[in-house]
Amino acid sequence: MRVTEQQVFGFLVNNYQRARSRALRLQEHLSTGKQVLQPSDDPSRFHRIVGEKTTLVKLEQHLRNVAVATTRVELADTSLQGTTAALSRIRQLAVQYASDTNGAAERAIGGHEIKELLQHLLQLGNTEFDENQPVFGGTSRHGFATGLALATPVTVTNAVADTLTVKIDGVTSGTIDLTGGTETLGGPELAARVQSRINADSTLVAAGKSVSVTYAEGRLAVSSNSEGPTSKVEVVGGSARTLLGFNGGSAGVGTATFVTTVTTDAAAANSGGALVSQGEIVNTSAASFDNYAVRFTGSGSFDIVNISAPVTVTANSANAGRLGRADAGIVDPQRITLDTYEIQFTSASQYSVLNTTTGTTISTGNSYVSGGAIEFDGLRVVLANGQQGGPATGDRFAVAIAPKTVLANQPYTSGGPIVFDGIQLRITNGSSTPASGDLFHIVSHTRYAGDSGSHEVEVADGEVIPTNVPGEQVFSGPSVNLFDAVQHLLAALRGNHKAGIVESLGDLDRALSQVTSAQGTIGALANRLESTSFALEETKVLATNTLSSYEDIDLARTISDLTLQEYAIQAAGETLGRLFDNSLLKHLR
Repeated sequence: MRVTEQQVFGFLVNNYQRARSRALRLQEHLSTGKQVLQPSDDPSRFHRIVGEKTTLVKLEQHLRNVAVATTRVELADTSLQGTTAALSRIRQLAVQYASDTNGAAERAIGGHEIKELLQHLLQLGNTEFDENQPVFGGTSRHGFATGLALATPVTVTNAVADTLTVKIDGVTSGTIDLTGGTETLGGPELAARVQSRINADSTLVAAGKSVSVTYAEGRLAVSSNSEGPTSKVEVVGGSARTLLGFNGGSAGVGTATFVTTVTTDAAAANSGGALVSQGEIVNTSAASFDNYAVRFTGSGSFDIVNISAPVTVTANSANAGRLGRADAGIVDPQRITLDTYEIQFTSASQYSVLNTTTGTTISTGNSYVSGGAIEFDGLRVVLANGQQGGPATGDRFAVAIAPKTVLANQPYTSGGPIVFDGIQLRITNGSSTPASGDLFHIVSHTRYAGDSGSHEVEVADGEVIPTNVPGEQVFSGPSVNLFDAVQHLLAALRGNHKAGIVESLGDLDRALSQVTSAQGTIGALANRLESTSFALEETKVLATNTLSSYEDIDLARTISDLTLQEYAIQAAGETLGRLFDNSLLKHLR
């Protein structure tokens, strides 16, 4: 077969081009440091490289998850350390002011520091990881309305006491009918019934509003399913309002994890037919954490008094016994009447308690024990024998609260807002207007507005780690609401009630134990996150090395191959030049 010059020339040109192409590819490998740049370079190796890169992306995401979770856990731990320190200081002050060396003035001064520490505890409980991401609030925060304590089971009766009207996030429902007959329901059943009927209301459904209703601590609580500052619930009417404990109670919006609020209620002795709304704090900076009462001086006017005050016990000047006041204070502010009383000794061993405002006898034939508590209408009085003896027949002791007037002679308008010291409530005419002497209590509380949701992060395919402890397990339960415990101590200090101060020590100890337990949980989470991060880092190193073995070039070999290709290009070029010199074209020039 004849081989022409054209065939030889074409063969050499093709070799020259292939050599240049290989050289360009080697230069590209050398510049990128990668030996597989596209699937055609090595299909099997390319598939492995894609798999390892996918693994690395997942590992890096899991490491970022762990880093975020670690920050959240560390913030929770810091907050709990601050909580422990604040509670320890509060307990120290409680021990100090429980001493008989302190009087009303000293205890009132101690109350100032306790109030500041309480504010600090609320700040710690409301710590946020990021904007609107509460550390202790579960996954969201909801507006709520909590009723008064119920005696269950509750009987709801058609057309007698079976309707409610609620306002959810500013939208007022129609009349909600709870039953078509007569039903006796336990707490959980009652909560389920109220929830289902509220959520079936056509007005609320059309507005996209719904609630969750729970029964805990003997109370119904209605929470809006929306969240944040606009999330709010009010029970504003219905024939079952009082039956279900919503002639009073507390309310709050979903702004904070722990909401400072007040619980309202109508005194049992009221003769008028007015109803009171759930109380709420509308200005937290003005809140005093004190307890109050609205006292009607007539059907059209009222006073507001601060009942976080001392209880006075005054011995009658004609007393013949050797008996004195040892202690006195308020033990249940929701039973306070603001009436005056008298303890009368009918013998050296027995006494009666009289309400001198109403002229009624509260109890009689009571056995006297020196240093024993005498309790009535939310008050506690302790009388003790002197060195020279005890009581004598006919001895009398006047008992009264010395409340501070906050607002006097205020005009009453049914349904109008009553606002003072950051608190807001409404009193409306029910079966009748308020009567002179009617009393409505306003008691400071702190409620949990978060949920029991858990923040979880994925640390491996299908494996998640929780990163939070819900605040209801740390601050408001399971054994004690530490904010309420401190508020009770504050009231005892302001009321110069030694026994109340001493009793608060037990709650403070339980609160410290509760927080310590949460710290243990947080510590365990931190350890788990740390070990998980270490394992992920090691896995990432292995995956990176594996990827490198599949993807990275052998630098020395690539340089050597490139040098050989450059020699080949040079040789091919010289060969082509010589071939051209010997060709017919040269002779034809």
